[in-house]
Amino acid sequence: MTDIVLAALTFAHVLFGMGWLGGALLTTFGVGPSLQKMTQTASLEFNARVLPNMVRFTRAAAGLTLLFGLALLGYVYSQDNSYFSSTAGMAASAGIIVAIISAAIGFSMVIPSFMKIGKLAASALDGGQPPPGQEMMTLAKRARTWSMIVLILLLVTLAAMVTAGVS
Repeated sequence: MTDIVLAALTFAHVLFGMGWLGGALLTTFGVGPSLQKMTQTASLEFNARVLPNMVRFTRAAAGLTLLFGLALLGYVYSQDNSYFSSTAGMAASAGIIVAIISAAIGFSMVIPSFMKIGKLAASALDGGQPPPGQEMMTLAKRARTWSMIVLILLLVTLAAMVTAGVS
């Protein structure tokens, strides 16, 4: 039974981690550059209608990754409390720390910036007025910068977790 629990927790953690990393990759390298090539109207439409859904998906994936990661951590520790003094355990610990930092930045900087962009775009579309240009530019720059930092941290986390898995 314990192998099934370990496999289920690992599967869920990795599945949602792929969603989190995939959302970060798509946003940073797909959506961002594409938005710069769109007309203002198309960009507003995307930011108002699609971006909030993408942010909610990525936020849920990040939260579920952390939730299943903590469950996995607790389960592994309950089975073998010496694990974290091993090479694999130390790599996993490094990944956990970097993932928490990444989540903190994502939840405090990236997500609020993207959600505000979505609200400003929706209000501009609903009111038929141009969006507050400077505020949108400032938010977009902040979101791009912090998104790149989060993406790098997630790749470091992935490297630490792969190291833990093969150690």
